[in-house]
Amino acid sequence: MNILICSASAKIQLIEFFQAAVRPEGGKIVAADMEAHCCARYFADAFVQLPADRDPAYGETLLRVCREHAIRLIIPTRDGELKLLAAMKPELEAMGVTVPLPAGESLDICLDKARFHDFCVTHGYPVLPFVDPSSPGNFPVFVRKRISSGSRGAYAVHSVDAFNGLALRLEDHIVQPYCEAAEYSCDILMDFEGRALQAVVRERQRLVNGESWRSQIVDIPDLSAIAINLAEKLGLRGHNLVQMFWNETQGGHVIEVNPRFGGGSSLSIRGGLDSAERMVQMVLGRHEAARTPRPLRAGLTAIRYARDIFLGDLDANGSGSN
Repeated sequence: MNILICSASAKIQLIEFFQAAVRPEGGKIVAADMEAHCCARYFADAFVQLPADRDPAYGETLLRVCREHAIRLIIPTRDGELKLLAAMKPELEAMGVTVPLPAGESLDICLDKARFHDFCVTHGYPVLPFVDPSSPGNFPVFVRKRISSGSRGAYAVHSVDAFNGLALRLEDHIVQPYCEAAEYSCDILMDFEGRALQAVVRERQRLVNGESWRSQIVDIPDLSAIAINLAEKLGLRGHNLVQMFWNETQGGHVIEVNPRFGGGSSLSIRGGLDSAERMVQMVLGRHEAARTPRPLRAGLTAIRYARDIFLGDLDANGSGSN
C-alpha cells in the first residue's frame, strides 16, 4: 500500500498525514517533484524526480515510478497536472493504481472559471454575476484569470481607468462585483464512485498569496450542503475543495472548486475529516469504515508559519530520504 504524492514541493503535513495512515499497513509515501531538492524529499519515505508535466517523458516516467515503487494510490496536488493524470487513469488503473479524479468534462469545468460559472448558473448554484468592465457603475470589481490557481492573475480594480490600464485580454479573464463578505473553504471527502462522505467548513481569516495562513473550522450547514451537492453533481473523487463567500443576509456564493487538496486542507483533515486515513481505507476495500462520519472539531484553528530545515543536521541524524 504505497502512495505517490505528486508535486510534493513543501507539502510536509500532507506527507505526514498519509504516512500515519499507511505505515500501519506496511506502506510508504513516495514524494515526487520536478525540483530535485524540494523540502518534501527530506520528509517522505522515498523521493523521485519527475519531468515537468509538459515534457513528453512525463507519462512513461510516471508509469515506471508506479511499477518500481508498487504504487496503489496517486495524490495530485497541483492544477497543472490534473488533466494529464486524468487522461492516464485507464492505464494507471489497469496497473492497480487509483487516481481520485473526476471524468474529463467535470475536470475541465473545475479548471476553467468561466465554464464553472456557467455550470453553476445552469444548475442553480449561487454565484456572483459577470459584469461589464466598461461601465463605471459596476466598479469596484474583482478580476480573475479564467485558468489559474491561487491568487495569480487576481485583481481588485476600483475604476474603469484602472481596469483599462491593466490591458487585460477579456477572453482570458472573468470580471465580477467586488465582494466584501467573508471567505470560506469547504473540504469535501468523496468516495471513488462520486458520493460525498463528509464536509468541513473553515473560515479563511488571513490569506497570503491566495492560501490560508490562519483559518478556523466553523459550523455553517448551508455552506456544507451547497458544497456537497455541487461536488456530487460534478462527480468529484477523493478530497476536494470548494471556495465560497458567505454572510448571514445574502447566504453563500460559490467562487470555485479545486478537485484536489488545498493549501489549508490540513486543518480539515486534523479537525475530523481524516481524508488520508479514509482514502487508504477505500483503496484497501474497507468501505464501511471509510464512509462512517467522524466527529468534527468546530473552533479548531490553524495558523501557518515558515520554518527552516538544515540538511546537514538531517543527514547527520540519518533522516531524509533516498
